[in-house]
Amino acid sequence: MNAWGSRATSTAGGLGVMKPRLIFVSLVTMLAIAGCDRNESQPPPAVDDLALERRVQAFGQTATAADIAWRSSGLGIRIITPGEGSAPKMTDVVRVHYTGRLKDGTVFDDSRARGKPQDFVVNRLITGWAAAMSSLQPGGRAEIFIPPKLGYGGMKVAGVPPNSGLIFDVELLAVNP
Repeated sequence: MNAWGSRATSTAGGLGVMKPRLIFVSLVTMLAIAGCDRNESQPPPAVDDLALERRVQAFGQTATAADIAWRSSGLGIRIITPGEGSAPKMTDVVRVHYTGRLKDGTVFDDSRARGKPQDFVVNRLITGWAAAMSSLQPGGRAEIFIPPKLGYGGMKVAGVPPNSGLIFDVELLAVNP
């Protein structure tokens, strides 16, 4: 007799079927436990909301998010974290962390991945970045939607095809006059 009170006639009929089931149930249980091991108290990254309405419909706009300020030039600015202090002037040097993406989400530049912030003179940045800097204060972070005419225009720049709309996630770390 076996543990269930019946006579086992062969191991192929009993254990042979049980092993795959036992393995399957064990795997499902482990996956369920592993899926529960997330820290739910942390907020999701600031870049979701249905991928922020598909990165604001790749600039055709129509985002229902009231927190995006669209300028007549086509420049869009979404403040993720407000900063404190004075916004940089055109002649100031700014220290920033940033990630640059194409409209399709392809990352073409990322100071965070390099582990080192960048310093720029505001008036030497592409037009869209320079214009957006006036909306940021030190400690602030924004997502900037830059149409081609305020970006690199018809120029091909490393990783950026000509006439590309750009999306930057910019964190203003410091302003130096």
